[in-house]
Amino acid sequence: MASLMYNNSSISLTSKEFQNEIKLYLANLNYTLSFVQIFIVLFGVFGNILALVVINRKSLRNTSPSVFITYLAIFDSCVLLLHGANLARSGRNPFIHCSLIYLTDLATFCANWILVIITLERCVAASSPFLAKRFCTVDSARRSIYIFLTISIIFFSIKFPFIYDIKQASKTKKCLIRSYFVLILRICQVILFYAIPDLLLLSNLFTIYALCRRTRQFSSACLKDEQKLDMRISDINSSCKQRQLTIMLVTVSLSFYLFTTPAMIVFIREYHPVKHHDINKIKQNIFFSQMSVILLQLNDATNFIFFCFTGQRFRQATIQTFYEYSERLNIFYHRYILCNKQYNSIPSYQNRLNTFKQTTKTLHNSYVPCCNQSHYRTSII
Repeated sequence: MASLMYNNSSISLTSKEFQNEIKLYLANLNYTLSFVQIFIVLFGVFGNILALVVINRKSLRNTSPSVFITYLAIFDSCVLLLHGANLARSGRNPFIHCSLIYLTDLATFCANWILVIITLERCVAASSPFLAKRFCTVDSARRSIYIFLTISIIFFSIKFPFIYDIKQASKTKKCLIRSYFVLILRICQVILFYAIPDLLLLSNLFTIYALCRRTRQFSSACLKDEQKLDMRISDINSSCKQRQLTIMLVTVSLSFYLFTTPAMIVFIREYHPVKHHDINKIKQNIFFSQMSVILLQLNDATNFIFFCFTGQRFRQATIQTFYEYSERLNIFYHRYILCNKQYNSIPSYQNRLNTFKQTTKTLHNSYVPCCNQSHYRTSII
């Protein structure tokens, strides 16, 4: 679907001047929006790389969500880079065009469904702690990702030559969908890429309900028998960790609905566009079509912002990573650019860094002193 969004629907007009004006408007609009898309690509790739660095720190990487978030950031970056490649494609090489379509569809499908997999994994972890200890592990997460990627690559590799007319690509200089697959492809891509993930992401509601129910159970149990509080502290901390992850996941899921739903509606409407000769309405439809592409890009470029906004542990690790790498760049600049081999790190920086490390360590090892507190200090991310 993402690759097809770049193919603007043709408009049958009788007036040549009318067509030229539409083409001129489309060219100017694409030129203007290309700067916005380039900024989104650069910003999104930078954010996803930063998410990869932060989530694979020693304090965060030994969890199953870190595995899923790692691959989610990788495929989000791939989608953005492929969008950038579509913008930079100036020639009409059929091999490059077919490759971009194949890779864009594959990367978009994997990015969307990895979000679904981590949602279902969090649902199991919140509803049944016993099953979470058995199935929600790092090895299980990696195994599920490898199986999913293998099936996805095989599926897209098999269906691509049937859907697209590769033999005619050398004549038309681009990959065209076979005429009898146009409607089927539009329906199937909307269902597989967005409709089914939208339904499965609703499991976040059950996850929230399960966490709230467990929190109430722990609170009531502690109020009835305070002598057994120490026995329940680990369970309470585990519930708080699940809550923190759920908040992050629900926020990312809401962004998925926010960015993909308008694009999905526009994509479906483009199959049977309304035929009229009002140039303002035609320009409006073209504008909405191009904006839907930007919304799809934002879906892959903004996850890091939501992780930082809703994840306390993730946010602190990001700040610590920033201080560490800024100091490394500072040392490199003084020792190798200014040739000051005796340069050492600034003590004030070391104090700030040690403070962040101590805070992170304290949050990781702290216990909840009372069951009925509204704010817990322990979280995975």
